Amino acid sequence: MATAQTRATEKYRAKKGIITKSIKIPKELNIEFIKACERAHVSQAQVFKDCMRRFIEAHPE
Repeated sequence: MATAQTRATEKYRAKKGIITKSIKIPKELNIEFIKACERAHVSQAQVFKDCMRRFIEAHPE
């Protein structure tokens, strides 16, 4: 059974339209990415969001 915090988190994500995206990448690439994010003091999620926004801007409809 889900805890109250889990239910609250799920409700918040649904309200904000936040989804989980899963990708398959080589282990070594992931390790390097984690270290680079730590060195830059940024979250991995923020790097993905920034990359996705730049890609969308570079390929307009």
